Amino acid sequence: MNFTLKGSQFLPVWIAFFFFFLIPLYLFLDGLISMTAEDVTASGPSKLFFVYLFIFLAMVFTFAFFNAKLVLENLEYKGLKVDCEYHTGKYIGIIISGLVLSIISIGIYFPWLIKNMHRFFINGASYNSHKFAFKGKGISLFQMMTLTIFVPFLVVGFVVFTLLQSNIEIWIYEVIVISLFVVFIYLVFNWMTNIRYKNYLIKLDIGFFSAMWKIGLELIMAAIFVFIFKWLTFVTNVMLLNADFFPEAGKIAIELFLAVLTAGFYFPMAFIRLYRYFTEHTKSNIVEGKQISLGFDGDQLTDFLFIWGQILLTVITFGIYYPWTFSKIAHRVLSQTFIKTNEVTIAGR
Repeated sequence: MNFTLKGSQFLPVWIAFFFFFLIPLYLFLDGLISMTAEDVTASGPSKLFFVYLFIFLAMVFTFAFFNAKLVLENLEYKGLKVDCEYHTGKYIGIIISGLVLSIISIGIYFPWLIKNMHRFFINGASYNSHKFAFKGKGISLFQMMTLTIFVPFLVVGFVVFTLLQSNIEIWIYEVIVISLFVVFIYLVFNWMTNIRYKNYLIKLDIGFFSAMWKIGLELIMAAIFVFIFKWLTFVTNVMLLNADFFPEAGKIAIELFLAVLTAGFYFPMAFIRLYRYFTEHTKSNIVEGKQISLGFDGDQLTDFLFIWGQILLTVITFGIYYPWTFSKIAHRVLSQTFIKTNEVTIAGR
């Protein structure tokens, strides 16, 4: 496979996202904080709050549209690119109707909005004159989100901390939430890969418990590194506070660097390992004795260092370099991803 998107092509979308998404997001959050303050006015939230909310939502879905379109139409396999035929009016209709129904249903319809968006992008793409088709159901996503998001965050939290007024340690609650989040990752990824191409139905062929073990292991490794780097960050901060000769700007820069390092040091490795694992377990059904399967032949350490180098360039340039980071990482990962068609012998034939 190949990915042909250049950083310069993605730059205009990123600039628009930065100014028309991040800035309204900041103003929206500021208004949200004001609404929860004790001295909020009796007349309710400012009208500007709803303006910022509208701009924020509009930019979220606009960025999702252009980002998905750029990514999909720059995918290439055997010299042929994926063709994308997306009607903007249809997309806007999906978003507006989905948001209205989600508000009316107090969020219940939201999984169907996500399903319709995902189906819009998959069904609008084709390769070698053959269209893709997404086969996932909205009710399935609703059940996943209910069991892994609504239950742990609202029901468990409300019952334990409010009704029972339990003194349970917060880390126990966090473990419960993280454990269910692991389940959510697997279920949603499995749901998203339910794609038909010609007569092939492409899905994950991995068992639930095997996937849980793999994802859980990567989260544990990430937590260990976060703990180690938090200790190093604490030691470094103490040294910086006592180092009067060190410039204040230098202290801030080092603290920002350590914050990024602490939060995401293991993330590139976890991404590579999980990507390899799920890719190698993505296969189709058997059609006329043939089965499509994916694979990844990248080197984990080399790719880890490459991704971290791109992340640091993005941090150093305050996000300006991000379009090139995205395109280079995607190109490196996808160029090492391969698709093959295997002859499968069915027992008894």
